[in-house]
Formats: sequence, structure tokens, C-alpha cells
Amino acid sequence: MTAPTAHDASPDAALPQLLGPGGRVLRVLLADDNAINREVGVALLEELGLQVDTANDGREAVDQCARVAYDLVLMDMQMPRLDGLGATRELRTTAAGARLPVVAMTANAFDHNRDACIAAGMNDFVSKPVDIWQLAVTLARWLPR
Repeated sequence: MTAPTAHDASPDAALPQLLGPGGRVLRVLLADDNAINREVGVALLEELGLQVDTANDGREAVDQCARVAYDLVLMDMQMPRLDGLGATRELRTTAAGARLPVVAMTANAFDHNRDACIAAGMNDFVSKPVDIWQLAVTLARWLPR
């Protein structure tokens, strides 16, 4: 997998396919409480060649990560039951989630929000509305190659 770069972002450039070792399709979990955000997120991620599961909140995300070996989790910050920060902190205490890449995907794009995500154990941050090229660059940084 070649990491996409900023020059790849021309409207005529083909979107990269984010594949794992040996061309393996990578599996990601998208945790977001908003159905429309999940639908848009799934469409973007599938366009990048990823297999996508969804969770409605942080509690579901933690539970799914205990059952399924994901390559990466995209986590909204503000969700009911367990927000993205709490879910990430909890994931980091488990064997399955200790080294799992977690990327915040949120409308809260201020520096203090980014700092809170990193302090909770998230690896990176993508702002909503999501730009597919920025998403591809960020995911390429954290997905296995």
C-alpha cells in the first residue's frame, strides 16, 4: 500500500485503495451515534477499499473490539453511554485494544479537543466534515502495511 499524498488530491486522481499486507482487505470499526454520520463514514471508508463495521456508541465499540480483530477504530468523541474518550481509555486497558490504532473522527476540531483525544490514548484526529483525501492520508499512517 502506498500512502496517499497531498499531490494525489486532484479531482481527477483515483482514490487509493488502503490494503494490508499481501493485499489483505483491512477491517475497521466506525463508532458514531449519528446514523447519517455512520452512513457517510461507511461510504467513504468502503470507497478506500476497507471493510467496515459500525457501533452506535463507545460501549458498543469496546464490546465489538473484544470480539473482532480490527485493524483500526474511528471514534466519535461525543456519544451517549460511553463517549469516545472513555471508550479509548477502556480499550487501552485490554489486550486487544492496547496497541489498536484509534483515530478520532469528530466535529470538535479545536486544539484542546485534539489534546484531549491524544491524552485519552487516541493516535490521531480527523475533523468532520471529513475530506476523503485527508482521511486516506491519516488512515495510511496507522493501518498495517
